[in-house]
Amino acid sequence: MIRKIGLIILCVITILSCEDELDMVPENAITFRNGLETELDVESALNSTQSMVRGDLSNQTICYTWIKGVFCDTTIYYRTRNIEFTEMPTSSWESYYLVIASANVVLHFIDRLSIPEHRKDYYKGSAYFYKALAYLDLVRLWGDCVLVEEDVPLETRAKSYWTEIADHAIDLARKAVALLPDFDKVLDSNGNAVRFKSAPCKGAANAVLANLCAWKAGGKYFAQPSQRNYDENKLWEEAEKACTAIIGSETGVPGGIYRLANTPEDVCTKVLAGGDAESIYESVFVNFWDELGNFTSTNDFWAIALQAYPMPEATFDDIKSRYIQIYNETVRKLYPEGDLRRDAYFYKFDEMEQRGDSATGGFAYPYKYRKVAVKTSGDEVGRFDHIDQNRIWWRLADIYLLRAECRVHLQKNDLAIADLNIIRLRAKAKLYNADEYDGDLRMAIFKEREKELLFEGTRYFDIIRNQYVKTMLGTGYRQATDQDYVDGILFWAINETAFRRNPKLRQNTYWQKYK
Repeated sequence: MIRKIGLIILCVITILSCEDELDMVPENAITFRNGLETELDVESALNSTQSMVRGDLSNQTICYTWIKGVFCDTTIYYRTRNIEFTEMPTSSWESYYLVIASANVVLHFIDRLSIPEHRKDYYKGSAYFYKALAYLDLVRLWGDCVLVEEDVPLETRAKSYWTEIADHAIDLARKAVALLPDFDKVLDSNGNAVRFKSAPCKGAANAVLANLCAWKAGGKYFAQPSQRNYDENKLWEEAEKACTAIIGSETGVPGGIYRLANTPEDVCTKVLAGGDAESIYESVFVNFWDELGNFTSTNDFWAIALQAYPMPEATFDDIKSRYIQIYNETVRKLYPEGDLRRDAYFYKFDEMEQRGDSATGGFAYPYKYRKVAVKTSGDEVGRFDHIDQNRIWWRLADIYLLRAECRVHLQKNDLAIADLNIIRLRAKAKLYNADEYDGDLRMAIFKEREKELLFEGTRYFDIIRNQYVKTMLGTGYRQATDQDYVDGILFWAINETAFRRNPKLRQNTYWQKYK
């Protein structure tokens, strides 16, 4: 894998066609045989990196990790959720390293160009951002992995501990934060304001920084004993500051360029569709589906796995055969009367519940991903084609609740409660009461993330970060030993193709027992 990356950088990379996402003049292809020579070359290279993030890091593969923690009552994925595997569960990390390699090309050539320093800073910051983003998912999905810095060696390398990878990624994210402007100040090579929130910016870099710091801070229990000599409180502090930089206020009153949508209904119809002021970073799919072939997005996966009526062609009865299901009773407990998220995230909840168990199986009808594109030609006219929405990586409500979590660890409970209540106020939910969850404020914040970010892919990582693995995950995780967590039970096994390319690589310890 490292040899391949080295050859890509030192020999030839064929860059994908430039997209209109950054308002650029398209070119068919660029190679690095003679290096990057103009600002447009650099922009094109980073546009390709962005395309990899959209096409490879935003596809349905990550959903199989999210499934392990998705909030539900019943699912066909019970073996995955319970670690009941008969063979090693593997997934390829190649796409993540290609993102890193592509960003490294820009860092390799950028200082040779005769362009203004502030433009160099933007492109450097963008490259650092993409690398940090790739490493965030690498340490969350595989744990220990291979560290590739800017000077890529041709020789193969062994893995580094995930804690060391996290340190490197945190440094990259800090550099990105320092170099990137706020989104409303980002300009393309022609001096035009960018239109899409797929463009790297300070807010997106702070979101990556906050998540990296929080992951390492909360993950000490599954770090190798030799790697636990760090102060997690300093990491929680840095994560809190990064969240505050996004929110724009210490007290919870919005003061930055991002704003919460007015209602949970707006979250479904506007924020998750893309381009909304609550969105911090997203991969753009709307109006670009023709570039992606038969691509299946994370949004598509959730919609197909969860949603039935009123999706195209669906009947009331189809809810009984969804891959992931939630009972009406569970929804009532999750969202007490008055919480607007119940009727926003589930289709006509009261009306559908009254149809009775014989009609619905007792299941609620998730309806968070609304905007559907149907086929318009051939024999399948009118049939479901895809969810015509962008992938939202982070939105402001997520950041408020992550900051609340940081503040609990830092014993800033009053400020944590203020952040928690900001989200409850929008939902018209009851404000925090000290009697909730037996006075456990951290659990109250975790449960609020569960409610607010339902079906958005955060819960598995939230469970791990809060060390709730033996109470919130499936039976296999509950029965696992402390050593199993250190050995890598939480992560994917490394795909076998990586070993053919890198003989120094070794499988995650936990999965070595499988053939």
